[in-house]
Amino acid sequence: MSAVKKLRKRAGASFALYCLVAPLFLFIALEIIFAAFGFPEGASTFVENIVVHEKLSTRKPPGEYRIFTYGESTIHGAGYAPASSPSRWLEAYLHDFLPEKKIRVVNFGRMGQGSYFNYHSYLDTLPYKPDLVIFYMGHNTFLPGNRFDEVKQRQNTLGCRIRKWTRKSHFFSAVSRLVIQIHLRLKAGGKEEDAMEYKVIETWPSKENDRKNGISRNDPYFWQNIAFFKENVLKIQNLSDQKKIPTLFFKPVSNLKNFPPGLSDHLKILTREELSRWKEFYQRGKEAQKQRDFDRALSFYEQAYQIDSTYATLSFRLGQVYFQKRNFTTSLRFFEEARDNDLLICRATKITLEILDDLQKSGRIQLIDTEKILTYEVQGGILGEPIIEDNVHFSIKGHSLVGKALAHEIAERDLITPFPKWQFNRERPYEEIFKEFNISKDLMFLVDLRLINYFGRRYSNRIRLAHRALAIYPNDPRALRYLAWSYWIKGDQQKALQVYKTLHEVDPSSLAAVFSAQPSIEKAFLLL
Repeated sequence: MSAVKKLRKRAGASFALYCLVAPLFLFIALEIIFAAFGFPEGASTFVENIVVHEKLSTRKPPGEYRIFTYGESTIHGAGYAPASSPSRWLEAYLHDFLPEKKIRVVNFGRMGQGSYFNYHSYLDTLPYKPDLVIFYMGHNTFLPGNRFDEVKQRQNTLGCRIRKWTRKSHFFSAVSRLVIQIHLRLKAGGKEEDAMEYKVIETWPSKENDRKNGISRNDPYFWQNIAFFKENVLKIQNLSDQKKIPTLFFKPVSNLKNFPPGLSDHLKILTREELSRWKEFYQRGKEAQKQRDFDRALSFYEQAYQIDSTYATLSFRLGQVYFQKRNFTTSLRFFEEARDNDLLICRATKITLEILDDLQKSGRIQLIDTEKILTYEVQGGILGEPIIEDNVHFSIKGHSLVGKALAHEIAERDLITPFPKWQFNRERPYEEIFKEFNISKDLMFLVDLRLINYFGRRYSNRIRLAHRALAIYPNDPRALRYLAWSYWIKGDQQKALQVYKTLHEVDPSSLAAVFSAQPSIEKAFLLL
């Protein structure tokens, strides 16, 4: 090889080495500079969306006390957000009780997310310097997307590994945060909300997905997810301990009285003869209950229960009968059994609640007894409507009760300021704060419609909500579509077609949209 070629080869190797080393040194220098100037690690689109909307800065104004709330749709406010949520009512009451304090409550709750997501949201919000953090979670432990195996699978993807590495960099996090904030400001200038509805009203509730997502306590997978929930609660508390941030957890509550199980099955192995007898007693009990003959219904249900006590809907019906007979203690026991045997788990189970209780007893966490706050508002002390409107989501009145109770909890724990300085005599009436929030009848109407799809195949709930929406805006085409479709999927086609007839008179174009979505309805309608 000639001397010239050797020089060229060495020069090429030196240049290649330079191309590798120079960016590395530049990155190290930038990382040192960004860290020195206090640029924090971590950034997520969800968190920065709220940061942009709330105009939240990492530089906290002097004297400002920041409370961040995290959790699922219950703390988010679900259909009422952002107009009403427990967090917003908390802030209103804190301003009443501590008028001289600059207190800011920022809601980082998100619909459909669980404990793993909440832990990481907490991590990403630490740069914004919360003084107190509050968590409401436990209902979504088994919701698709939050389960242990799904989370672990996502963690092993290349994209997730890259994000995990880059979020530890001050420089990359700063650039990412800036890009996210610019994008959000240019895109809409406001915070996007999660949707509760299908794009097309006439969408069949999926039985297949319900069966696929069902899980019982007999499945090891159930206990794996319970352990995962506990692990995330402890990670949150450990992080708070490290950062010396006071932390409160809500004990999640659910609708026991008005929300039937989504998926029931016999968790006990029955012989063919036992199953046949069970079905007979159960069916005769249903017929007696429909006729409001509660004594006969109870007799048949109890005989079915002696054969197999694990069928969730049977327990729910027993709870209903005992409630009608005003035996609230026994009614509560059966309602809780129905919740715990429901294979489609969308409410915190007894085992989840016991984990939180045990962690409090051992001094690991501070727990707020939400049930104690709310039970005096409902008949027999059994939670349900009107405080909890579906499976877990509070009404606006429920938001106010939880927000006020939380303010009192904060005071009793001497957070923000010593208890004697709290001015509870300044509390405004519920109606005044409600009016301040500008909660319009338009919002109430929309919430009713959103909840209809949320109830899936719980037809009586769907129909009741559609009528409630029509009471606000009679003959509204969208509400009529929801009512008619609820009758149709229930199997009551005659009532559905009568509503579609009204829809034809009110808004023919809406009926055309129905026919486009479900041609079978058009065929039946043309036969009228």
